[in-house]
Amino acid sequence: MKPYLLLCLAATACGTLLSPLIGDRRTPDDHANEVMPKCRNVSEELTAQLLAPTAIERVEPETTVVPSGNDRRANLAGAHISLRPTQGQSIEVMTRAFECHQARATLGQIEAHADDPLVLPGHWLDIDARSDGDGFSVRVTIDNIDYAKLVLARAQRYAAIAPHRI
Repeated sequence: MKPYLLLCLAATACGTLLSPLIGDRRTPDDHANEVMPKCRNVSEELTAQLLAPTAIERVEPETTVVPSGNDRRANLAGAHISLRPTQGQSIEVMTRAFECHQARATLGQIEAHADDPLVLPGHWLDIDARSDGDGFSVRVTIDNIDYAKLVLARAQRYAAIAPHRI
């Protein structure tokens, strides 16, 4: 085999083996640019409707379980936002709307609310909408505990601006 082919194969193998150890090296702009082609038919009005403060039932910490010696422990990962049911919406459409909102804010195409729970300036958040009994929930997470605290605090402040709930 030619030396440059061996070098290419070795580099690919090393990259594949080391990627879990190194982590995701993409910037928030890289993530946003990957999402944007999927956002052509997704409006900001949809995001505003789905995540209006009055649509939020509660905000709770989102945790992940990680190994710790011979045991496991829960680490804060971000915010778990419970939403009132929205007729005719799917979790796939919700997730896409939320990701597009984050991408637009990251790229400076829109200005996000100061406590926008879907945006953390300078960082890319993992957003996952799910069916949750008779409503929906959105898990907004990041793999750093200090940033996860910021995500949770932003979501709690954003939900608190809603008028008093009955």
